[in-house]
Amino acid sequence: MLEFPEKFRTEVINRYGTEGQTWLNQSNHIVQKYAKKFELENIKLINDLSVNLVMFATSSKWGEVVIKIGSPSSKQEIKIIKQYSENYAPKCYYSNLEDNIMILEKLCPGYSLDHLETLKERINVFCNLSNHLLIPANSKKTFLTFDELFTKDLTFAKENYPLFKDILWMIDIAKNLYEKMQKMNLPKFILHDDLHHKNILKSEIGWKAIDPHGIIGERVIESAQFLRAELKHTNLEKHKIDNIISLMSKYYKEDKQLILETLYFYTIRKVIWQTKIKADSETISYFITVCKILFEMLDLN
Repeated sequence: MLEFPEKFRTEVINRYGTEGQTWLNQSNHIVQKYAKKFELENIKLINDLSVNLVMFATSSKWGEVVIKIGSPSSKQEIKIIKQYSENYAPKCYYSNLEDNIMILEKLCPGYSLDHLETLKERINVFCNLSNHLLIPANSKKTFLTFDELFTKDLTFAKENYPLFKDILWMIDIAKNLYEKMQKMNLPKFILHDDLHHKNILKSEIGWKAIDPHGIIGERVIESAQFLRAELKHTNLEKHKIDNIISLMSKYYKEDKQLILETLYFYTIRKVIWQTKIKADSETISYFITVCKILFEMLDLN
């Protein structure tokens, strides 16, 4: 029987309420079911759980593996990971959509992108990997869209006015910038949508991406999570942020202003989401501060 850390339990329940509690209760049974089915041994929770249940284990059939049981909102991952080349994502040995479980290749040596020392190296890895992961979105919609998710967040902010009254002007700007991008009619892709440093790991054959969200949106949106991770190393100094975005524009081949505007409305969405799941005030304040600095950098004339 696995013992879930209290912080993990609280995070899940804050996000999903009674559905989250039910999911926690069921997860142990699911682990036991597949441990027996595939003779999995030495099952251990990873140290840094988010809202998905992730474990390491040993399989007589596959060797060292990762077991992942997705949270109530993450059924997209199974759909998307099967479409990725094994050169750029972990092998998926087994999946079951009903139980929302995957048994995946454990990447070795498995260190993350933030181990690379220079910004140029990190951006080069990101650009190469993200370009190989891009899947053109067809007319048959099987994934959520960024538009649906952002619209839902904006509606939450509007319906919970007292929580956002001090930053409504910032939310309005984000909405306008997003609508501006929509009018450009850019091609749509199925995006990873969580391609930050901790989700880019070194394997024996190269860098691979883990934990995809699988949403439909414009290519430039993929850069936002990576850039938000890079901002943590800048002390939020404008000239450093500008340098990061300039390099991203050069290597990712997207317009610099569009990257900046996307990062702004993406971060506003993060503010709304963190408020919705009752994150600590320090975390929410940090994202608001980031938005204010990005706003000062925007050329809205």
